[in-house]
Amino acid sequence: MICAGKVFPAAPSTEKAWFARQEGWDFQPEPKDVLFADYIQQWYLKVWDLFSEGTKKDDWQGAINYWLLPYFSEMTFYQISGTEVKNFIATLKRKSGYKEGQPLSKRRIRNILVPFRAIFNDVCEEFRWNLPDPFRNIRKHLPDTEVKDREVFRFDEWRLLLQHMDSWYVPIAEFMILTGTISSEVAGLRRSDIFSDHILIQNTIVRNREKQKTKTKYRSMKIPIIEAIRKRLNVALDRTVGNYIFCNPSGGKFKPADFCNNIWNKALIKAGLSDKVPYCMRHSFAAWSLTIKVDMLRLVNLLGHKDKKMVFEVYGNYVEDLEQDAQKILDYVGQDFIKHEMKQHVADAMNHALIPHLLMQIQNQINLTAQA
Repeated sequence: MICAGKVFPAAPSTEKAWFARQEGWDFQPEPKDVLFADYIQQWYLKVWDLFSEGTKKDDWQGAINYWLLPYFSEMTFYQISGTEVKNFIATLKRKSGYKEGQPLSKRRIRNILVPFRAIFNDVCEEFRWNLPDPFRNIRKHLPDTEVKDREVFRFDEWRLLLQHMDSWYVPIAEFMILTGTISSEVAGLRRSDIFSDHILIQNTIVRNREKQKTKTKYRSMKIPIIEAIRKRLNVALDRTVGNYIFCNPSGGKFKPADFCNNIWNKALIKAGLSDKVPYCMRHSFAAWSLTIKVDMLRLVNLLGHKDKKMVFEVYGNYVEDLEQDAQKILDYVGQDFIKHEMKQHVADAMNHALIPHLLMQIQNQINLTAQA
């Protein structure tokens, strides 16, 4: 019987594998015979449908197509050594945007290496290869980037940014800093989530995928509608007829990526402010609330966290001179924000005062039952 693998030794490994299945023999290529690009094609066909749809799958595909294939496409797995992976890491720089040419962060590089490692392990297992692990000493080759604390806006910085922002998006940005919500939560906010005195955060849109489930159960938040929030909501409601509250000028859905790249970053540059991301609005909401003495437990609920520990660790850092902005912040959010705080304190105090009385009633009932 003619063996296609021997007759055509230079044929791609994918073709050899196909002929092997037709001819009924076991195909076991060597690492030097399998190109990374060829294996990726087969890997997608074999395992891709097994991944559940979501942002993780999108991230993996982006890492493979945008970073791994351009570099390793024509290499065999024999050539993918620890040294080559180290050289690859050295090339990882931003390819576009205002940060073009800057090295990727340690976290971003790790996210690229995760699918790379999975692919390498899969090919070794499939073909029974015993190759040295090219990722074994990778940690020391990652950049020494420090994790930055999210920056907080001083109040005058915030006003300056709004002055340079496309006026259509100003109410959206203000809604975010007044509520502590993030872009995906704003994108998913529907008319059905708005009630007479509060907003329910229970729906998000992440990378154009709607998720009727928040990041954690604590992020399903109930936000009281104070006058400052109602004002921005009314603007948004008046200019859309769809179910989603916030839209772009053409009537389409609010898209976090477009907002960040085309609106936010341009406004930052025009205002001459330091590099901040939209998530800084959430941190500013927390820092501003602490500055005007919002109760910590209430802030935990408004931010959608489990307990005070997260608030202390993430938002509790001192922001130099922010206390000088307290009156400006209070004027901006409105007195009803504080009044709601006072009402909550009264309700908590009343409940606390009732507890001894209720306990006494329960004990009396127990005593009566025992006597009977």
